[in-house]
Amino acid sequence: MTEILVILIILFGAFIRTVFGFGDALAAMPLLALIAFDTQSATALIGITSLCVAIPATIEYRHDINWKVIIRLVLGSILGIPMGIALVKFSSTQTIARVLGIFLIIYGSYNLFKIFRGKATHLRLHSHWFDYLFGWISGVLGSAYNSHGVAVAVYGTLKNWTAKEFRGILQAHFTFTGIIVVSSQMASGFWNLEVVKIFLISLPLLAVIIWLSNLVSRKINTATLVKYVYGMLFLFGVMLLIKA
Repeated sequence: MTEILVILIILFGAFIRTVFGFGDALAAMPLLALIAFDTQSATALIGITSLCVAIPATIEYRHDINWKVIIRLVLGSILGIPMGIALVKFSSTQTIARVLGIFLIIYGSYNLFKIFRGKATHLRLHSHWFDYLFGWISGVLGSAYNSHGVAVAVYGTLKNWTAKEFRGILQAHFTFTGIIVVSSQMASGFWNLEVVKIFLISLPLLAVIIWLSNLVSRKINTATLVKYVYGMLFLFGVMLLIKA
C-alpha cells in the first residue's frame, strides 16, 4: 500500500512540474514525509523523476530557451551548492525553511494583490550578473532544502518571461543541475533496491502523466501562468512554515 501511495505522490509532483515548470519537490516531499517514507529514498526518487520530466520538456521548448542564460544559471548553481551544504551542516534547516517560507508568502501575496488591482510588476533585471546571482541562490536552496526551482521561478517573474520561455528555461536548468544532483545522490548512497523498484514501476505511468500534463500546460497563457506561479509560491511558503 505504501508503494502505491509513493507512486501516486510522485506522479502528482510530476504533474505540478510539467504544468507549471517547478514545484514538484515542494509538493511531493511533505506528502512523502506524511506517510513516513524514508527521507533519503524520497529525495532520490524526486531527483530522478524530476530529471525525467525535465529532459523531454527541455527538448520540446529548446527553441524558446536562451542558452547563454542557462549557462550562467547553471554556473551560479554550481557555485551555490557548497554554501547550501554548509548551511545544512552548520545551521538549522528549520531556520532556512522559515526564512524561505516567509519570503515566498510576502512575494507571492504582494504580486497577486498587484495583479488583481491591475498593477502588475514591471521590474526588469537587465544585467547578466543577475543570472549568476539567482543561479547561485538556486544552488544554495537546492542543496540545502531541495528547492532549487523556487529561485529561478521568482527570477522568471522578475524578467517577465513568456510562458514558453518560463517553462523552457526552468526545465533546461533542471536538466543540467538534475544530472549533477542525481549523480551526487547516487554517490552518496541515497539509492537502494526499493528506489530502483519504485522508479521502474513509475516510469511508464510517468510518461502518461507528462503527456497529459503537456495538454493542460498548452492551454495556459502567460498572464494566467504568472498568476498560478505567484499563487504556488504563496502556497509553498505556507507549506514550508508548517513543515518548519
